[in-house]
Amino acid sequence: MIKRNLMVVSLAATATFAGLTLSAFAIDDPKAATANLSNTDGHDVALTEKVETLLRTDVGLAGSQFRILAKAAVVTVGGTVPDEHSLRRALDLASGVRGVREVRNAMEVDSPK
Repeated sequence: MIKRNLMVVSLAATATFAGLTLSAFAIDDPKAATANLSNTDGHDVALTEKVETLLRTDVGLAGSQFRILAKAAVVTVGGTVPDEHSLRRALDLASGVRGVREVRNAMEVDSPK
């Protein structure tokens, strides 16, 4: 009987502490919610840098010029590439970067002169 009561008390204590721990994650503070939204700007800057570095250092994209813009994890890749294959490669590489939700194409194929 005592073992049973100890087990019930232990389970109740565990459930109470688990509930308190989970309630600590609830956000009722509007300032904290706004802080999370402003963090997306830093995330977009980091995504821009990652995609730009990846595209500029890829040997298969030599001779290409890029302009990268990220907003809300949507990356727009602009600039000029020498051919259609390079265009597809740049879009594929950009979409493979972790954190990128969508990739939009604003590139042009550089026509031979």
